[in-house]
Amino acid sequence: MLKYMNVRASNSYDFVRFGAASAVLFSHQFALSLRAEPAVPLYGEDFGKLAVEVFFCLSGFLICQSLRKNPDWAEFLCARFLRIVPNLTFSLVVTTVGTMIWYHNYSHLWQHIKFVIGNLLMFVRGVTYIIPGVFEDAAGGPAVNGPLWSLPSELWLYILLFLFFFIGGRRNQLLILIGTILLSILWAITPVIGDKYLGPFTVLQFSGLGTYFLCGALLATCWERIKRQALPVGLTSLVAMLILRNVLPVNTILQALSLAMTIICLGSSGAMAWFSRAGDASYGMYIFAWPIQQFCLLLIGSFWTSMAVAFLLTTLLGYATWHGFEKRAMSVRKQAAAKLRTVIRRVFSRAAAAARGA
Repeated sequence: MLKYMNVRASNSYDFVRFGAASAVLFSHQFALSLRAEPAVPLYGEDFGKLAVEVFFCLSGFLICQSLRKNPDWAEFLCARFLRIVPNLTFSLVVTTVGTMIWYHNYSHLWQHIKFVIGNLLMFVRGVTYIIPGVFEDAAGGPAVNGPLWSLPSELWLYILLFLFFFIGGRRNQLLILIGTILLSILWAITPVIGDKYLGPFTVLQFSGLGTYFLCGALLATCWERIKRQALPVGLTSLVAMLILRNVLPVNTILQALSLAMTIICLGSSGAMAWFSRAGDASYGMYIFAWPIQQFCLLLIGSFWTSMAVAFLLTTLLGYATWHGFEKRAMSVRKQAAAKLRTVIRRVFSRAAAAARGA
């Protein structure tokens, strides 16, 4: 655990993630108030969309780095499960109980239960957004937690990246490159040929977020060769990214790669490393912000005041759940992996014994 914290303290990635989570909250405040979400200057996308792209670039980079250091399947599965599921479960339960009590929505008890169960299964079934009787008086619509839409794509991209390592072995970099190119092509042509659902997400969602994710992973595979020049590479990529965003009319791998290089290279600086001392609140902020903003807008009304209160509450919850769930869960991932290996061995042993007996 100490080694894990030392790695976190050597870069500014926690600060980048906090900024991205804050940008999502900022952008959604406009959407929930039926206002146009402001675009990032010179970039052309709203703050929320750019923030999600930043999350996926950084996630691909960090997960790939983790796999390169330790490709153990049990530790990988346990680490991803422990980082995502406990906090998500807490968020879903708190949200559904809180909204049921606030709206006296006891006649829809089963729908509240289904909201939790359905969203714990979102990775195969898709996201459940609405509970009848909840937020029907909200200006921005009845969605209970809109940002959950990105989580299924993230999990399946984790699995895809792991498969690249499992199948490719030492040639995983080649598979990552091929996967990035193929997803970027799909991302570019989907608006032309038409979008379709692919399990819990659409083709456009998965291919777009996947391109950003794998661009981050691709950068991780050659990081040792460029990290000494991270600052000039990051600044050059920033300029290239802004030019590409204003010149190319369609989504391309060049835009995703330039963003990934900008975020990862500049974020590798230790300038804001001190920010990691308090932990990483970004995931908790991301999964709690929307329902908190819905309540703040209903109770306060004032656009900017409700945003400030929502930001304060969301940040406090983000840090509380980091220390209450995520940090503790990640500290036992090795023990959980050992238990998982033991269970799998027993299952295979019993199956083999049953086969011999038959």
